[in-house]
Amino acid sequence: MNGLTTALLSRACHTFLTFAYPGGERTIPEKRRAYLHIPADADIASYLPPADAARGICQAIKGDDGTFRGYAFRLGSVGFPHLKLQVTDYKDGTASVFAVDTHDAFPRTGNVPQSEHPDFEAWTALQKANRLLKEQIEGAWEEEGLWTFNRLLRQDLDEPAPFPRLGDKAM
Repeated sequence: MNGLTTALLSRACHTFLTFAYPGGERTIPEKRRAYLHIPADADIASYLPPADAARGICQAIKGDDGTFRGYAFRLGSVGFPHLKLQVTDYKDGTASVFAVDTHDAFPRTGNVPQSEHPDFEAWTALQKANRLLKEQIEGAWEEEGLWTFNRLLRQDLDEPAPFPRLGDKAM
């Protein structure tokens, strides 16, 4: 992943953790706190598997075919410990795209409809809070110049298509 630098990871983690733990540094679990202030001159390998600091925090993301795609950092939030910062390859590994994985799909419980599950209201409130946090973090990343999936989509929409898009009038 040539596009992922220490500086990019540092900026992405700092922004993520600042929004995810609005009560400040003292509210960030100790093991995750190391990702709040990654020194610019640090070796990025110290924060990736198999480094000790990454154990329980960072894991490789593999595609369906088993090929490496990027990393997921379980940095959590004050309300949900499973929130993840994901960084994936883009442009053949020369760039990195950042995303927040809310990791909060409603669990299936047999044949019980989700809306009748006793935890449904609490879980949907959690999903709503996570979605808002995701939007805030990814919006801040874009303002900082980091690539997100939404930024890529907007760029694709702004570029002239090599062929008419669905709904375009034929010329």
